[in-house]
Amino acid sequence: MRFAIVASTYHPEYCDALVAGAEAELGGHELTLCRVPGSFEIPLQVQRFARTGEYDAILAFGVVWQGETAHAQEILRAVTDALMRVALEEDVPVVHEVLSVKTEAEARERTTGELSRGREGARAALAMAELGRRI
Repeated sequence: MRFAIVASTYHPEYCDALVAGAEAELGGHELTLCRVPGSFEIPLQVQRFARTGEYDAILAFGVVWQGETAHAQEILRAVTDALMRVALEEDVPVVHEVLSVKTEAEARERTTGELSRGREGARAALAMAELGRRI
């Protein structure tokens, strides 16, 4: 199967860990990796990949830190809405792993630890791709 991964270059320690987890889980499948500057830029590249019709699923990886202002919430809402719209309009599974974190410990746990969202996202992508092939 073919998968695309769109990952932010912002917060590279954590985004790289998400990518590494997904790559480990998707070993043996064809992967295309594209880096974008930040989480807000992820949906456009996801849409570009989706429109090719070449991918069984697309994974979106980013990390957004919760701060004192509403900016993080606005970014997360826009990204979430856009990724869902792409999935529905282009009929391709889009796995949303743009994480909202508050602390370094939380970021580490969700990107490199037992709760690796990179690995979990890859498992979801595989499941959805397999389901899509059966339908």
